[in-house]
Formats: sequence, C-alpha cells, structure tokens
Amino acid sequence: MKKNNLLLFLLLLCASVAAQLDEFDENALFSDTAMIEVHDTNSVPVEKASIVEKLRTSIGGEIIGASEIVSTREFTDEPGLNNTFMLNRLVGSVTLDSRLQNDTKVFGNLEVNYFPGFDSSNVMYRASGIEDNYSLYLREFFMDFNFNRSVYFRIGKQVLQWGRCYFWNPTDLINVERNSFVEKIGSREGVYGARLHVPFGTIANIYSFINIQTVNRIDSIAGTVKFEYLLGRSEMALSVWGKRGKPVVLGYDISSRVWDLDVKGEISLTTGGDFQASIKQRDSSLFVEEISSGATPRLSLSVGRSFGFMGFPNALMINLEGYYNGGGYKGNMFRDTSRYVIHADRFKSLSYEEKPRATKTEVLLEGNLYEPNYHSRYYAALFVNISRLFLSGLTCNLAGIVNIEQASSMVTGTFAYTMLNNVTISTTLTGYIGEKNTEYTMFDQLLGLRILASVSF
Repeated sequence: MKKNNLLLFLLLLCASVAAQLDEFDENALFSDTAMIEVHDTNSVPVEKASIVEKLRTSIGGEIIGASEIVSTREFTDEPGLNNTFMLNRLVGSVTLDSRLQNDTKVFGNLEVNYFPGFDSSNVMYRASGIEDNYSLYLREFFMDFNFNRSVYFRIGKQVLQWGRCYFWNPTDLINVERNSFVEKIGSREGVYGARLHVPFGTIANIYSFINIQTVNRIDSIAGTVKFEYLLGRSEMALSVWGKRGKPVVLGYDISSRVWDLDVKGEISLTTGGDFQASIKQRDSSLFVEEISSGATPRLSLSVGRSFGFMGFPNALMINLEGYYNGGGYKGNMFRDTSRYVIHADRFKSLSYEEKPRATKTEVLLEGNLYEPNYHSRYYAALFVNISRLFLSGLTCNLAGIVNIEQASSMVTGTFAYTMLNNVTISTTLTGYIGEKNTEYTMFDQLLGLRILASVSF
C-alpha cells in the first residue's frame, strides 16, 4: 500500500512540472501566515475589483537531497568510520495554490520523505521516530475566504506565525511543531483548525483560532483569542488560550524599535498550573503528571539589528535572544542513570511490582516528554544572517544556542549558494559542546555535517 502511495506521489510530482501555469513563490505568498493583507476597498469599488480579478492556479514544488554525518566523541580518541553515523534522505514536495475571486484561495503542500536503507537501530536518530523507508505527509491544506473583506477565515491544516520573537515563542500554543535550531529539511507540520481575523484599519486586529487537531469530542477543542493593537511606535497584543482540563494561559507580546534596535518580547502565564506533562521524582518512583501546582511563567526577549554589508543595505542581520521557561526542569536529569518505577495513567492497572522500570532519560524520550530547546529553565541564542556574501546568490547563517543550567550548547554554520536555475547547494557544520550526558550531547555526538542540494520549480 505504501509503495502505491509513493508511486502515485511521484506521478503527481512529474505531472506538476507539465501542469505548472505560473511561477510560484510560497515564501512570498505566505511569509507571514498570521497576517492577512487588508485591501483598501475605498480606492476601487468591490464590484469593479471582482471583475478585474483573475483566476490563477499554480503548481510548484521542491526536491531536496541531503546527507547527514554525525561523529561521536569516540572519534577523537579512535578515528574511524565505525564512530560515525550517516543518514541519507530525499524529500519531495508538491504545492498547489489556487487564487479565486474576492481573495479566496486554496493552498496545499504534499510531502514525501524517503530514507534509502534506513537502519531503525541507529541510536543517533532514534528520537526522530522514523521507522519506515519513506513517509507521506500532508503538511498543509487550507482554504481562505472572507465576508465583505471585513472578516477573514482560514480553515484547514495550516502553519501559523503566532508570536513575535525570532526563535522562542512562549505565546504560541497552537503550532504542533516548534522552530528548529538547525534548519529543518522540508516543511513544518501544520495544525488542523479554523482561524479568524478581523482587521480594524491599521490600528488593531483580532485573531482567533479553534484547534481541532486530534479532537474526537467537543470538550477536547482548544481555542485562543488575540487582540493586537498599535500604540505609537510599538505593536503589542494580548491573548488567552484555553482547553478543558488545562489551566488557562494568558499571553502578552510586544514589538518596538529602540534607537536602531528591533526589540521584541513575549510572556505567557498559566493560571494555577502548567499545561505540559512532566515527570516528578518521589523516592524511587517517577510520576508522569499532566498539571503541576502553581502558576507557570515563560518569557522570551529578542534584540536585533540589521547592518549594511559589502555595500548592500540590510544584508547583515544579528539577533540575540534569551528564554526563561518556568516549567523547565532544574539541574540535569540526563546524568541520572538510576532506574525508577514508572507511574503513569497507562500503567494504573498494574501492581507496583509489575510497573516498568526506566531511567529519566528513557521516560523523557520514549514518552515524548522531551522538547528540544525547551527542556531546562534558562537559554540564550545568537543568530547572524548574511543575505549576500561575495556573490549575489551566496548566503551565510551562523548561530549558537546554550542551555545555561547544563552548560551545554550547539553552534552551527550554513553556507548556501542559489543558482539562476533555482538550484541550491548548501553545507551545514554543527558542533555539540558540553560534558557528556547534557541536552546537546545526550547521544555523545561531537560534530555534524550536512550536505544538501535542492531544486524548486
């Protein structure tokens, strides 16, 4: 069955090239998915605008081939190929963008990931959860429509831009996939639901999202509302998120300009607990708890500035960001090799002797309780982006992130060159710094190298 799905996907991929009507740039069309352009209906009457609107359907996509090599720390003591791991993948996507009248559109993104000869026992990539040689994903599939260009709707599976900071977005409780520190190969996974946007000129906006991802009962629906407004040179928003059985989460974010600096901040605060499941130790037992006691704050602050570089304005961008996670773990549980009795809802029917035993790290990884870059309480990161380096198509991205409590960090550098035929070749080198068994060295990795080639059409 999976082979038939793959064959069908490849046929669609080939057919898309022949069926392409117009060149499609998804980044340009959806660079800010939380904002919907508000048209000035006073300049052109709606009746006349609907006449001149053209129907347009574009089919595009991208094919990416990548190889990733990771060396362990044993490589420095005993250099050899047996101390390195390799993962090869081929990612293909087909995007459909259909523009209809009155700002109505349909967008879809179908993606296949192929892993030739993937070894599921490869511990370096076990946390990815990949078991099959290939997987087919519907990353996004939604439709946009509006009522009299006053109220805008987006219904379907979608990725939202929710939050203002560059990397950490504590007010974003919607998206199912966080920002990745090392750029993800392929597209982010969307969340299924309905978004509403009511603009009030250039002064204010109201956003609302109803999350019906994995919902099988009405009382399982989660919802959020955000009121965004402009005050002088600052743009800020108040939000509230709620779901039955979970504490309410209040949010505030702001974006402003101080001297020549772009300053952005976000803060979320739960009322009487935490919405995330976590593990708690009591004597020789570990308890997986859904809600902890007490209010839980989360805060991110970003300071950035753009500079001219090699004669080009705004070609260099630097962002410094810090994050405090009130719901994060204290200390370093990755170093604890003791095995504990596990208490969780799925083991309620088992006696104490029958309950499984595991380390804290095993519970975090196998129970999907570990969230990269959100695990501990204190983090900081630096991002440097050069959009034009020596050549017009050559870009450079440098970044570093540190888990302050564990003195663990990652540094990465990417050089990418895009040719006129939409072919991009890039290489990424990542270093993992810290003592053994920290957040960024839990698999004993030392260096990672990615070589990637892609073509968009």
